Amino acid sequence: MSRRRWGRLLTALGLVIFVAYLAYTNPFSVLLEAGRFNPWLYMWAVVIDWVGLLFLAGSWHMLLRAMDVRVSLWRTIQVTFVSLFVVFILPIPSGFEIIRAYLVRGEEGGNAGKAVSSVMVSKVYYFIGFSVLLLAAAFMVVVLGGGEIPVRPELVWFVVGYAFLNTLIFGVLLTPRLLSRLYSGSPGWLRSRLLDRVYSPDLGLGGFNAFIQEMDSAVQELRHRPVDNLLSVLMVGLHWSSGAVTTYLVALSLGVPISLWVVILIYGVIEFIQQLNVVVPSGLGVVDAGLTGALTVVGVPLNVAAAISLLTRLATYWLELVICGLVSIRFGYREALGEYLD
Repeated sequence: MSRRRWGRLLTALGLVIFVAYLAYTNPFSVLLEAGRFNPWLYMWAVVIDWVGLLFLAGSWHMLLRAMDVRVSLWRTIQVTFVSLFVVFILPIPSGFEIIRAYLVRGEEGGNAGKAVSSVMVSKVYYFIGFSVLLLAAAFMVVVLGGGEIPVRPELVWFVVGYAFLNTLIFGVLLTPRLLSRLYSGSPGWLRSRLLDRVYSPDLGLGGFNAFIQEMDSAVQELRHRPVDNLLSVLMVGLHWSSGAVTTYLVALSLGVPISLWVVILIYGVIEFIQQLNVVVPSGLGVVDAGLTGALTVVGVPLNVAAAISLLTRLATYWLELVICGLVSIRFGYREALGEYLD
C-alpha cells in the first residue's frame, strides 16, 4: 500500500477519534454562550501561531546559510510549509526532517550532507529550546511562584529527559567518524536501509562514504558561525513558545485566565505526545483530548477545556493545514515528492 493510501486511512481513523471526542466533551455549548468569546483576542492567537511558523523556517534558514547553501528565505519557507503539510496528512517518523532534507539537497551550494546536517542540527536546537523553556516554566511556577507543577512532576522530568536523550542521539549522528564506525559495524540489511533512506546511489549520488565527507564539511562550516547558531536556537525557541502563547490567548478569549508558565508546562507534555505519535496524522483527536485533560487538571471545567482545546487546534492544526496546503499546491509538492510518497 502506498504512503498516500496509508495517509487517507489513518486520517479517517483520526477523524473518527476526533468526532467521538467532540461528542463526549461538547465544547460547542461554551462557544455558543452569548458574549463569552472574544474574537479579537483569538485573532491575535492565530497571528502569533503564524509568526511561529515563520520563526521555524527562519531558524532552519540560518543554518542553511551558515553552511553556505545559497537558498532564499522564501524558498526555505516554501520547503518548510510543504514538509509540514505532508506530515500533517501522513504521519512519517522524522518525516518533517526527511522531507526538508530531500527537497533542499539540490539547492545551489548544497548537497545531501549539508541538507541532512541542517535538519539534524535544527532538531537538536528544537529539543534544546524545548527543554530550556520547560525548565524555566517549572522554575517560575515552583520556585518563584510557590506553586506546584500542574501535571505529574515525573512526567515533566520524563519529557525533559526525552528531549535530552534525543539531543544526544542526534549529536551522535552529527559526529561523522562515529557515524562511519556505526555504519561499518551494522548488519548488511541495516546498512542498506540507511543508505536507501539517506544517500541512495539510485538518485545519482556518490554513496555513503561521500555523504560522510559532505556531512563533516557541513558541520565544520557551522562551527565557525556561532552567531548564526545562537540565532537559530532563539528562533526555534520562539517557534515552540508561540504554540503555548496561542493556547494562553485562546483561554483568555474565552474568559479563562491561566498562568502562561502553567500553559507552557501543559503544552510541553502535549508536545511530547505529539512527538511520539506515528499513527494518526498530527495526533488528530488524541492531542485534542490530551490538551483537554491537562486543562481540567488545573481546574478548568471539562466543556470549557474542550472549547479551549478545539480553538487552539483550529489555530495550530486546521488553519496551518490550509496555509501549508495552499503553499504546497503552489510549490507543486506532488511532482516534487511523487517518488517519495508512492
